[in-house]
Amino acid sequence: MSTLCSTLRRLHRVLPVQRSTRLKVLLLAVLLFVIFVYIHSVRVHHRQSAETDDILISWAEPEKCPACFGDTCELLRRGHFVKVHKGKPLKKGIASIGTVDGKTAIAKVLSEEYMWQRYESFICGTTPRTDACNPSSFILETILVTDVALKPDWLREAWRISHKEKSALSLCLSARFLQEVTRLYVKSENTVVDRVGRAFLSTSLLLNEEAVLLRYFTTKSKTPWPFPKFYGACGRVIVVEHAGRTLDTFMDSSWEVRVDIALQLLQLVDTLREKDPDWVLFLLDVSFQNFAVDSRGWVRLIDLDDVMVIDRRTVVNQEQTGMCNEQCYMDFQKTLYSDEYHCEDIFKYTPMMYASICARLLSNLQKHPERRNWSKTSEEREEQRVEVAGSVESDKHFEGLLHDPPNKIKRPLEGALGRCVQETQPGGRLDAVFTLQQILKMA
Repeated sequence: MSTLCSTLRRLHRVLPVQRSTRLKVLLLAVLLFVIFVYIHSVRVHHRQSAETDDILISWAEPEKCPACFGDTCELLRRGHFVKVHKGKPLKKGIASIGTVDGKTAIAKVLSEEYMWQRYESFICGTTPRTDACNPSSFILETILVTDVALKPDWLREAWRISHKEKSALSLCLSARFLQEVTRLYVKSENTVVDRVGRAFLSTSLLLNEEAVLLRYFTTKSKTPWPFPKFYGACGRVIVVEHAGRTLDTFMDSSWEVRVDIALQLLQLVDTLREKDPDWVLFLLDVSFQNFAVDSRGWVRLIDLDDVMVIDRRTVVNQEQTGMCNEQCYMDFQKTLYSDEYHCEDIFKYTPMMYASICARLLSNLQKHPERRNWSKTSEEREEQRVEVAGSVESDKHFEGLLHDPPNKIKRPLEGALGRCVQETQPGGRLDAVFTLQQILKMA
């Protein structure tokens, strides 16, 4: 465009000395026509590019916002995320892979389609308007963008809007933590912007708290948490760091690699329990698919569906004085889901995270079949029996990461793992974890 303009100025200086006025008019007309065609082509290109970008990210459903996780959709456009065909609803899990700041990132689906449908039905049922419901705009007129929706008591009950049961986060959720995360979403005094931020936050809390937890603990907290970095959200997906391969893909790795992973898993529990001055994180669900190892060999917790955030100011910081094993732990969880007043003494149960790691990830379950279902609910056990009925299960399905240890440490290692799972004296589990770490460091 600048070149065309300079050319026009030069011709304008020359044309007055031309003998023919007709030639002057003709040349000016040609130049104006060229400029018009150029500007038109630029506008068409920009419009086509925008339309193409919208098509490429349509699978993320950005048009649903603000009844969504967020609107930082430029992440998907700039990161060259692979196009996902929107023929069917996206299933929970990784939807697409791209890059953010030169690093591999994933667009992750956190909730199934039926959960969104239940959520939209709630929005339509609470709006005062009588015309055809549009959840993406009507949400700004509902209780979801008010202070009421950001109260712990309301959230504990409202979880059933999209789910059949309460969330792990809502069990012992503190008003202080809600205030902290609200500051991430609501930064403006403008009324409209304020409501949009609240809509993002309410949606995230009620559909899947992982969006809120990753955003807070990887962008605001000063503690280096072992989670993939949160980059943003577009519509109904979030964009996070690609954390690598899940643990089940390391079962055939060398002994040295598996030992390093085992030590990091135990250290990860140390971090959840002890490293932050404000919060204790309680992981209720442990499986091979919930953890991943990145290209640097670092272990990350990649599924935060069942993570509780405990405010240190609201708990009695004391260890379990008596022994607690599987039945004790299951009874505690059952009571916790029905009565949040037990949250104040929850810290004494956090060592059970070590027991879950030892039983379900590290132990050789071929030799200890009683640990296969450790800490699962009766419903989960029944579902597993239905899934494997009539089939022959692979022995590898029941191997732990510490299978086939060197003979010189085999006996003490198995003993430490056993005491980690089954406590035989008060405080014995923490002693067993310390012993286990020492054995593995010398292995």
